[in-house]
Amino acid sequence: MKKTIVLTGVCLLTGINGLFAQISIEKEDGGLWILDGSKRIAFYQKEPAGTNLPDERSNYLHPLYLPDGTVITENAPDDHPHHRGVYWAWHQILINGRAVGDSWTLENFVNEVDEVGFTRDGQGNGILQTKVLWQSPAWKNGKEALLHETATYTFYPQKSNFRRITIDLALTSLADHLQLGGSDDEKGYGGFSVRMKLPDDMAFIGEHGEVEPQNTAVEAGNYINMTGPVGKNGSPGGIVIYAHPENQSTPPTWILRKKASMQNAVFPGRKPVDLQKSVPLKLSYTLILYNGRINAGTILEEAKIQER
Repeated sequence: MKKTIVLTGVCLLTGINGLFAQISIEKEDGGLWILDGSKRIAFYQKEPAGTNLPDERSNYLHPLYLPDGTVITENAPDDHPHHRGVYWAWHQILINGRAVGDSWTLENFVNEVDEVGFTRDGQGNGILQTKVLWQSPAWKNGKEALLHETATYTFYPQKSNFRRITIDLALTSLADHLQLGGSDDEKGYGGFSVRMKLPDDMAFIGEHGEVEPQNTAVEAGNYINMTGPVGKNGSPGGIVIYAHPENQSTPPTWILRKKASMQNAVFPGRKPVDLQKSVPLKLSYTLILYNGRINAGTILEEAKIQER
């Protein structure tokens, strides 16, 4: 299948980007760098990455940077080599109740990145849109896609000590009786996830205060702030994941880990959710990456609850 990259209104001249500090992109083998002026924000992995995993591994953000230039994500770590930066995935992909693939472990699953487009709005924000086909050798021998995914990433210029990224997903089933579900166990993990670096002394702060990670999902409200010595030379910083309140299953529960794992806004949990054919399931998330500290008021203001 022919894959395309559509670039609209993009300027890749470093001098111009530096002058106006707009969001831009640079193409590189395997994907695209997203830049804020001359500073790297993230890399979108469009083509299968050269890691210790199968060729199906693509369609995620890594590396992702804090404003001070520190890489905050991990990719294909030894403890969970299927984890990959910022991604969304499910263990249970079912058609007519039969398992046809696992996008979490990439077993019987292929991401076919069909199209990537980039535009910029009047405020200098960069909008990356990707169109991805989900395929599986266990569904019609892999010759037909079972789901069409559209992801719209909006990258905002740095403000003070933080930057914001919004990610809007539209998952449209191309098959009758398709379901998505998390792990089929008491954890039920699956959905939007971030594999981040986890030094000692990390704290997890939810909408209503500090949260202690457990083996199973915990309640934290619509966001979780993962904060600790993650900046340059062990300085403070962190990542906030905000789940939009109009998502299904809101507020989500959270699978959180202090060591060697991902952080997950759980959707839908262990019990699979039905997707109507040709009717998109929409999910929206905001990431806030910061150095130093960030307070709850800023998190909620930047998530722009009333405007989304």
